[in-house]
Amino acid sequence: MLGVVLALGGCTTADGSCGPGTALTAPEPETASRADVQAILGRSCAVGGCHASAPGAGGLALPQANAAWVDSVVAVTSRENPSMDLVTPGDPERSWLVYKISGDLCRFTCDTKLGCGGQMPFGQRLDEQERGVIVAWIRRGASTD
Repeated sequence: MLGVVLALGGCTTADGSCGPGTALTAPEPETASRADVQAILGRSCAVGGCHASAPGAGGLALPQANAAWVDSVVAVTSRENPSMDLVTPGDPERSWLVYKISGDLCRFTCDTKLGCGGQMPFGQRLDEQERGVIVAWIRRGASTD
């Protein structure tokens, strides 16, 4: 039960509404590469072993030794929200990762058993610049370069 309360805690405003949404509000840099995103994920998501190797939390592994982590997220259906891929190249609005890192989850209907989960990374929010880099990388095609 505590997990449900924690997962839902950041979903709504004080009046119970979903709020304006913040997933796509971070300023995006002019350039964002796979290496930029890998550095963010390496220090924020693979740290402590959460997503460092298979099977990874929630079944998601982000191995940081090379660009193999890209294959774990690009065009891979989200387990929590099967209507979206984790990353849809060129379309951050249709990329579940964008909503997970912003905590903007309450507007979605998620898997009945898993729910939407909570904001990631667990226990620490990515800063606005880091979120902007990830959104920009996705918007520019989520390349492996």
